[in-house]
Amino acid sequence: MNGRKVTVTYCDEFGVWPLVANDLSSRLPLKNLQWHPSSQRSERFIPSLEVDLQRFNFEQVPQPLLSAHTTYLNLYFVNCDDNDVYKNKVKKQIKTWVDLIATKKNQEWLIVYVAGQDTKRTNNYLGLKTTVFDKIRADFNQGKRDRCSYIRIVDPDGPSSDLWAAFIEKMKESILASFDMQVLQIQEDTRRLDMQRHMPGWNYCTFFILKEGLAQAFEIMTLYEDALIQYDELEASFFQVLRDKALAWFGHFGATDAGDDCGNILDFKRKDYRDLINKNIISVFDFRCYLFARQTRMLLKLQRIIEVCKRGQLFISSFIPAIRENEDVLVDNFLESWVFSACMNIVNECEPLSTNLIAADPNFIIVYSAVKADLLLTARRQLDKLGIKYKHLPVTEPFSIYLDSKVENINNDEIKSPPAKSKGSMTNEKLLEAINSVEAFDKMYMALSTRGIKSYDACYRPRAALTVHGDIAALKYIRDKLDEAVRIFESMIWRYDEQDWGSIENSLLVKCADSQKRLGKTDQFIESLLTLLKNAKWLSKEDATLYMEELLSNVYKLDADIRRAFSPMFGITVVSIIDEQSTVESSSVEIFIENHLPKSLHCDKLCLRLVGNNPEQIWFDSRDLDLAPGKNKIHLTSKTSTSGNYVVEACEMYVGKLVFTHNFMKDGQKKRILRLNHDMNRLQATVSQPDQICLGEQQQLAVHINTGKTPISNGKVLLESQMEGFSILKTDKVQAVIQTSSQDNENNSKTLELDMLETGEIILPACEPEQNLQLLVAYEGSYTEFEYRLKTTVTYESEGKQREFISAHSIHVTVPLVVTETSIFRETCVFLKVDVSCNGDHPVRILESKLKPSKIYAVENSSAVEKWDLTLFPKQAATFVYKLVKRDNVDHDLKPKVRFYAKYRTLKDEVEASIGAMLEKKLTQHHVTQHFTYVFSKVKEAFLSSVDYVSYGLTDVVHLDAFDAELCESFLLNRDLKTKVELLDLIEEFFEEHEAITVRTIKDNAPKPRTNAILFPLEVPTSKVLHTAELILTDPEKDLLVSEACPCTLRIKQSSDWSLENNDTDNEFYYDIDVDYDNWLLSGKRRLRFISKPGEVFEFPVDLVPLKTGNLLLPTVRVSAISANVSAATVYVNSAQQVLVRAKSKTATFFVEQQQRFLQPQNTTAYAAQDISSPS
Repeated sequence: MNGRKVTVTYCDEFGVWPLVANDLSSRLPLKNLQWHPSSQRSERFIPSLEVDLQRFNFEQVPQPLLSAHTTYLNLYFVNCDDNDVYKNKVKKQIKTWVDLIATKKNQEWLIVYVAGQDTKRTNNYLGLKTTVFDKIRADFNQGKRDRCSYIRIVDPDGPSSDLWAAFIEKMKESILASFDMQVLQIQEDTRRLDMQRHMPGWNYCTFFILKEGLAQAFEIMTLYEDALIQYDELEASFFQVLRDKALAWFGHFGATDAGDDCGNILDFKRKDYRDLINKNIISVFDFRCYLFARQTRMLLKLQRIIEVCKRGQLFISSFIPAIRENEDVLVDNFLESWVFSACMNIVNECEPLSTNLIAADPNFIIVYSAVKADLLLTARRQLDKLGIKYKHLPVTEPFSIYLDSKVENINNDEIKSPPAKSKGSMTNEKLLEAINSVEAFDKMYMALSTRGIKSYDACYRPRAALTVHGDIAALKYIRDKLDEAVRIFESMIWRYDEQDWGSIENSLLVKCADSQKRLGKTDQFIESLLTLLKNAKWLSKEDATLYMEELLSNVYKLDADIRRAFSPMFGITVVSIIDEQSTVESSSVEIFIENHLPKSLHCDKLCLRLVGNNPEQIWFDSRDLDLAPGKNKIHLTSKTSTSGNYVVEACEMYVGKLVFTHNFMKDGQKKRILRLNHDMNRLQATVSQPDQICLGEQQQLAVHINTGKTPISNGKVLLESQMEGFSILKTDKVQAVIQTSSQDNENNSKTLELDMLETGEIILPACEPEQNLQLLVAYEGSYTEFEYRLKTTVTYESEGKQREFISAHSIHVTVPLVVTETSIFRETCVFLKVDVSCNGDHPVRILESKLKPSKIYAVENSSAVEKWDLTLFPKQAATFVYKLVKRDNVDHDLKPKVRFYAKYRTLKDEVEASIGAMLEKKLTQHHVTQHFTYVFSKVKEAFLSSVDYVSYGLTDVVHLDAFDAELCESFLLNRDLKTKVELLDLIEEFFEEHEAITVRTIKDNAPKPRTNAILFPLEVPTSKVLHTAELILTDPEKDLLVSEACPCTLRIKQSSDWSLENNDTDNEFYYDIDVDYDNWLLSGKRRLRFISKPGEVFEFPVDLVPLKTGNLLLPTVRVSAISANVSAATVYVNSAQQVLVRAKSKTATFFVEQQQRFLQPQNTTAYAAQDISSPS
């Protein structure tokens, strides 16, 4: 039925067809038909309709029974201009033709009048129609239907002729009218026949032919969707008949004709199927193939190739059981051949159409490739079955996967050997070639698999593509093409690992591992064994044990390390830190390793990495372990002793060159934080400000090292700055003091000089247990910083093992005292006044003070008391005065400056030392001493920062803040629950016991508190221009009287004791008399320049006039240098000297009448009476 069109007949008894044929053909096919069904169907639009023009045959040719009707319209072309001829002849001819058409069902007709170019269409005279065309219309038009058309030969209007357009419209209307009548007729006949379904004599084949006629009518009119609906309904009715088991109209199952196993199932002309249906002799096989072919044709016309593939897959899979039931009468391998051929027929039919569809819509390839790949894989599976049957493939996975599910009641023996009696052979030439030749089989197998992979890749179905890759790899494996097999296996196995398809992965890994072993690829073989053991839950115990033995026997032959994750072969849990001295020798991390393998495993080394600040990472490890199946408890130790919060990052387990790793810091995983303390039994080091510092000299840090309970044979200590502006100075030698912690030996210290390497490392000497080593290391730091961050690393060897101590320190460099000095020069000595005050808000206890001499000055006289217990509060000052004399001989062992030595202890250090000692004692009693350093640092920060030390200095009582459990718990978060609760209880109990601490308790608990000392260098001038000024009264025996001038001499002498040697330079000076004008009047030069030399004496006359009576201080005299470069001082002999000034007694004047005014002040009266009585 391919290419079937609507038939339109034409009757040409006047020879005009050749004149109009071209014009008519040029207007075909018909465009834009609009069908309005008489039934309840919705309107249909036909964009284009092909028309087959055929000459009308007056002979009645009988049509086959139930044949499809294709003639929809009959045309009668007439050309006559003579009315008489029309009346006598033409009218009869047309009448005969019309009567013949009337005998045919559902056919329309049109009379087409073909006129010349000059012929008029109508000729109306007095209302009478006189042309032949008018008479034809009058004679043959029935009712309102106009069955006559008028066209011209070689119409001058050309293609846009209205006459031709009207004719074409009438053609379309007539064809649609005929088609509508035909549809109504077939629908009515089908409905009537369907209602007789349960009556005797009803025939399904007749029903099928009738209903297919409707489908063909729709197909002719290009209404493929409606045609498909009819075939789908026919399919549904067939399955109803199949369920009712009323297959009397089908002679047999069929599929026994030659070529049935490989015939094109989409070719509905391969057999005369309609004739077989008409004769009721069609087989079930042929009927279903024909029905599917017709459905597929409609889908292809609609360009729905994806649906073609889907329906094809469904048709093939649903028809397989029926074919399998009738395999006894079919040729050998019929099922495999038919399925293979059917799949390939569908793919080959759809492939050309897909090119254009993909070009129009690029996304179309995704959906199409998916259904295409399924068909290709179904075809390839038939090769698996044939390959197993003819021994091209083994009966193993993946080739045998579909045997169990698709082939029933066939055992392995039957699969491996074909039947003894053959019923004939399949006819598919490609399959015959494949079963006769392994090379041809492999070529076809690879071609189909490759096409399937490409299609799966195009539709983004990587898992399906992986499955086909695995099939190819398995084929390479059984063909001993191991290199190619391994390459494919290795490229795809990791993808199954990502998608957690363990069982499928194992089936590939078994072959991959065997190939690698046979190729001698040990590293890859080990990796495959590891992956198999990782998927051990899909292995039998015997297989898992075998693979593990293979692993252990080859793990030491690896060329390079192989790293694998712990899970799922091993599980790891970090329990806690164990640092109790009574439990373990050194701090340990307790972990559990769960071995999920069926056999014990020897581990060379197990390491746990923790990450933090200083150091950035620390390793805990253990060696030579045997991990039994199940849970194993292990204690890991570290060569590094450090303190701080550390995050558990990773674990590594070494078995030969095989490394199992576990990352504890994966996304979404809660971090495990452990609090590490320095190992109490090992070496420990601290860095602090030295007990004694000397300002103005190179500053140093004190490094205190305690060797712990084990001796050290050698070691190095390295100090590294952790901030800008602070650095450790490199020197050749470092001063050190080593002493034993024994109290019996009084003289137990020894001074050493240690070497410093260019790297900054200081070489440590061999030390015995419990020895203390103190190093003084010079540094440079910014004067604006009072806290320096430092990292201390001590690497040492103890008992033949290399160990390490690492700690980060914050060193507080403070000078709690401020000293100011004043130099007072005299002729032969200098008096030095030292004022000491607090530098900050904390009180300081001054325990000792003294002045150390210099090269120039000796301390001649000082305070008899040097040992003090003086508490100095903020805003207070203590003054110390010393008498210095100039040395005759320089002592080169002394410093150039005098130094004030102050030994002190801050009240803060005193209180913290005592509280720390009490807290340490309490923790020691409960065997948790290892936590003291950290706990006390947090207690100081949280609870002791608010202590009022001024109040303590005044009252000798320290009041502690109330215990805050929530605050205390915040800095114990990273402890295990048992330790955390115990420490909380102990700290709370401590605060309850020591709410108020007296000074007596503090001294009792810290009998030997740490003291500090500072040496302040003081600058005392060694040379100075010193003038001795003396104001000499001319007559010292004479009384001074108010308002009487007193002649004086100002004598100035430059001392030679303080002047520079060989200094004969004349310098210009001036004296300045500072007069208190409330007491004195000065007559003479109050300020005067002069030039002075050492030993030279000057005298200047001045007069002083006292203005008051009583003891008056003489005016002050100061001698200064004119030049700023000359340092000058003055010794004023009359400093603080007073003279008595008397009142004049010779005369007094009183005005009695004014006496009353002066009687009110009592003292004035008394003085007045005394003055009056004195002359008498």
